Amino acid sequence: MSVGAPFAQAFLVSGLLLGSIPGYVVRAEAQTETPTQAQAPAATLRGTVTIKGPVDLPPNAQVSVVLEDVSLADAPAIPLSKTVFSPVGGQTFGYALGYDPSALKSGHRYALRADIRNGASLLYISKDAVLGLGAVPEQTALVVEAVASPLPSALVGSWAIDRIGSDVVDPSAPAYLSFRADGFLSGTGGCNRLMGRVTASGSALSFGPMAGTRMACIGNRMSQEDAFFAAARTVASWQIDQGMLLLADAQGEIVLTLSPNKNSDAYKNLQNSRSRKSR
Repeated sequence: MSVGAPFAQAFLVSGLLLGSIPGYVVRAEAQTETPTQAQAPAATLRGTVTIKGPVDLPPNAQVSVVLEDVSLADAPAIPLSKTVFSPVGGQTFGYALGYDPSALKSGHRYALRADIRNGASLLYISKDAVLGLGAVPEQTALVVEAVASPLPSALVGSWAIDRIGSDVVDPSAPAYLSFRADGFLSGTGGCNRLMGRVTASGSALSFGPMAGTRMACIGNRMSQEDAFFAAARTVASWQIDQGMLLLADAQGEIVLTLSPNKNSDAYKNLQNSRSRKSR
């Protein structure tokens, strides 16, 4: 899309400011995409993307920064604006992301996400930065880390949480976890939307720190979600038994029992496995 003069000027100013700091590089050709194409964004969110650890970027790598509405616990995040640019040298890169302040709604939560890709291959990814209610700060620093080894294909997909310990999940407060091949997870414990990272090696599995919205929910949704987080912190291993994903603590006690959601990769993997066994 073409960038209006006011935003282009603001972008160049931000480039001069960040570009004057050693190690910060801003590419003036970065393009900002917004759902509304009729007019240029009315505000600019500036910040940095820093690669944690060794830097190994191919020549065609691209950095993406996305602003999303993450208010709904049981629905995908809604993208509001995105910028894509080429990183040049160093380990920290400045960005300028145009967005429309009128699109921000009171009481909604917003998050920034950054990643670095080489074509379709994901190289580095950040944990989402939850910015707050109905507003975004003027400066936000994001840290991206190298993508870990892919999760086992049997784990990838969306899983409904059926039991937390021995307690059955309340049908009126459904909970689920979705695992991506790169180790990113999202879901809900029945109240708030959550996101984070998961690592698995052999039968070992552990959850990293999780971020999420902070809505107060009625009924037993909050107590159920608290129980989920308490159980997730103790997870040390995983296994699939008769199509169910069983997550256990270090003593081997099952703390979370999950079943594959239909139309998910996990459900398709289960169906394919059953089909092969029946032959």
